[in-house]
Amino acid sequence: MYSDFLININQIIEENGLEETSNILSRFAGNRPFFALDSGITCNDIWERSKKILQCIEAIEDEDKQRILKSAIHFSAGIMPDYDSVENRFSLVEDLENTIKDFKNSNDPFATRLIAIGPCGVDHDWESVEYEGRIHDYFDTQTIREEKDLFALQLTLGKKLDIPCIIHSRRGFSETADVLKAVKWNKGVVHGFAYSQSELEFFLNLGWYISFCGTVTYSGKKNFQDMIDAVNYVPKDRIIIETDSPYYAPIPLKCVRNEPLYVNYIYEYIASKRGVSKHKLSETVDKNIQKLFGLE
Repeated sequence: MYSDFLININQIIEENGLEETSNILSRFAGNRPFFALDSGITCNDIWERSKKILQCIEAIEDEDKQRILKSAIHFSAGIMPDYDSVENRFSLVEDLENTIKDFKNSNDPFATRLIAIGPCGVDHDWESVEYEGRIHDYFDTQTIREEKDLFALQLTLGKKLDIPCIIHSRRGFSETADVLKAVKWNKGVVHGFAYSQSELEFFLNLGWYISFCGTVTYSGKKNFQDMIDAVNYVPKDRIIIETDSPYYAPIPLKCVRNEPLYVNYIYEYIASKRGVSKHKLSETVDKNIQKLFGLE
C-alpha cells in the first residue's frame, strides 16, 4: 500500500548486516507496498545488491512477505558524484552502460527489474550525511565542471537506452539546470526534492516527477515554508514519496536511523498538508510510479 520510491538497501546491509536487514525488509513488507526501488551508487554494484537483497528476502519466514517484496522491489543503476567518479567519468559511464545491458540480459531473478539510471546529478551539500568525509576543497571550478559532465553522460545514456533517470541535486540547482537544458532528456524523478517553488516550476515544466523524503517534515529547517509550498504545488499526477533510508528519518523519528517502514510518516505528513487521506495519496503515488516506469 505505501510504496517507497528510493531506498539505499546496500547501505542498510553494510550498517546492520544481512540478518537485521531481513528484519527491516520484513517490517516494510507489512505495508504491503506496490513498489520499492533500491538505489545504486556505483557503476556495477547492482550484481552484489541483487544477490544480497534476495538473500535477505529469502531469510524471511513469512512466505506472503517474501512474495510482496519480490514483487515490489526494483532497481536503479547509477554513479553518484564523488571525487573519484567525477575524475574517471568516461570509463565509469561506459562500464555503467555495459552493466545495464548485461544485467538486463542475464538470468538474475531481478533482471527485468532494472528500470532507471541514477541517482545522478550534482551535490554541493558539504555537510550531507551521504558524503561523510568528502573534502570540499576537491570540488574546485574545474571539478564542478567535470561533475556536470558526469551527470550529462548519464542523462545521455538514459536518452540512448530510453530509461528514466533519477536526479540527485543538492545545493546545485544552476548546474543541474544547465545540464538538463543541454541534454534535453527529461524523463524521470527529482528525488529528495530540496529546493523552493521557483526551482520546482523549472523541473515540472520540463516534465519531471518530484519525490519528497523525510526532510520535508523538518520544521526547523531554514527553507521549511518553501518545502510546504512545494508539497502543495506539485500536481497530483507528478508527486512521489520516498524514505531515502537509512538517511533522513522523518519527524517524529529524526534521531533514529531511517528504514523503509517509516515512509508511513511521510505519507501521513504530506497527506495532511494536501488535504487528502493517506490512503488516497498512496494510490496516487502508485499510479504515478506505474505510469512513469510502464509497470502493470
